[in-house]
Amino acid sequence: MSPPPSTLPASAYDDLGLSQEVVKIATTPKPTPSPIAAPNILQDAQEPEGRLAMNESSITLYAELLLHIRTVTLFASLRTVHTHETKARLDSDGHSVTVTHEGTSATIRLPVQVGAGGDAALSIPGDPPSKDLTLRLQMEEKEGTDLLGTLLSEEHKANIVPWDGASLNDGKAVGVHCKSCQEVIVPPGAIRQWRDLPNENWAEMMDFWHCHKPDEHHLHDHTQKDAISKKGYAASNRLQATEGISFVDLASFLLKDEDCKGIEASDTSLHCAHCKHILGTPDTAASGHRIWKWCIGISSAPTPAGNHEQPQPSAPESETIPSSAPSTPAPRAPASFAPQKWISARLLFLIENQNVRKFHVHSDAPSLHNESMPSFLLWAFTPDLFFSSSIDSREPTRAMKVFWKRQTWAPPEPGEPEKADEEEVEFPEELFEELGKALVESQELLPASARRFQGWEVGLLERFDVEDVRKRAGVHAGDDDEFALQQMALD
Repeated sequence: MSPPPSTLPASAYDDLGLSQEVVKIATTPKPTPSPIAAPNILQDAQEPEGRLAMNESSITLYAELLLHIRTVTLFASLRTVHTHETKARLDSDGHSVTVTHEGTSATIRLPVQVGAGGDAALSIPGDPPSKDLTLRLQMEEKEGTDLLGTLLSEEHKANIVPWDGASLNDGKAVGVHCKSCQEVIVPPGAIRQWRDLPNENWAEMMDFWHCHKPDEHHLHDHTQKDAISKKGYAASNRLQATEGISFVDLASFLLKDEDCKGIEASDTSLHCAHCKHILGTPDTAASGHRIWKWCIGISSAPTPAGNHEQPQPSAPESETIPSSAPSTPAPRAPASFAPQKWISARLLFLIENQNVRKFHVHSDAPSLHNESMPSFLLWAFTPDLFFSSSIDSREPTRAMKVFWKRQTWAPPEPGEPEKADEEEVEFPEELFEELGKALVESQELLPASARRFQGWEVGLLERFDVEDVRKRAGVHAGDDDEFALQQMALD
């Protein structure tokens, strides 16, 4: 190794008029750099933009089934651009796809079977190299099955909503529970009858329909008034809560206070007396409690299976043979659903009845001095699809794809025209917060490249499916039946 270059003596700088400190620096030899035996590739490396968390895969997969075009679209998001060694393979059962890239693999269960008969390599677009891949897979109908007919049937496409009056009347000892702590708020059997309310605009329609009092003209005045008051929905009445009867609409129950227990009521809200969880709101106009379905669970007494009496053998009088009474099944835990499913049901109802796809959603919190408040502009882009994600291990899920933007809302000024292509929707404050939470969290299931579209955020809202109806009170299928139903919907 060559010696370091020599430095000039201090006297060489006398004529330059430099300070002693500068001369000292100029005459001090520089330290010799240490030898490098091997290059350190991390020496000048920058902190990676998205370092992987513990157990996080470098491959994100997302698939969605669009029924009308009979196609499964698979999105793959990679940490680096794909190469000729990046592979995608359809498993032999036709239910799963595995993507391999740079020695790492990720597998996703498809929303529906797309092929069978052996592993098959899928063609990956070659140029240009990209971190994001999109593959389209065609659905395959099994011989002797009618999967597409089932999924596209009017019954399946309908806005399925559990806990309607008819299904609850079929139940046995139906009880209502707080969703948070599962304490009883309506004791089993307290409600003798569950009555479905018609369309939310029923009161206006009844005013048009009942231009006179039908069916009771022959009664005396006092008898006529009594008969009409018992209807609860007559044109001359407002809806009134009735003891022993629950009025059911899409998202709530109207109950009489006497039928409830463990509820603390204030002027604006109802809370569980045990855990303080919000349950609904007082309905002063109907003299009852308005209980929100997304805040509760429903239970019912299961019907004993195989409840058949067995003949007893004869025995001497001195002997006693214990009776073989059928065992009573253990009570089931209350069934409840995620708030986002009730939100989807509301939006789907508006799509069907108002023929709109865009909604300006805000909370019902009071606005002081007409100040603006946070809101969401929603565009129901795809009302019905099935999706699966490698980030979530759940089975393929039915949902609606929603484009959304954060906005603000203020009460309209007098004479301000309404937007013809937007429907204003008001949610209880708690449900509005659940909407925002669901939209943000659903983006984690999507590849980064699929989370935005032309200035819109992209999200998913789960919606009710046929298997959710099995959770309704009074209809509890066995494990085998539930598995068969799931296979019918997804295989």
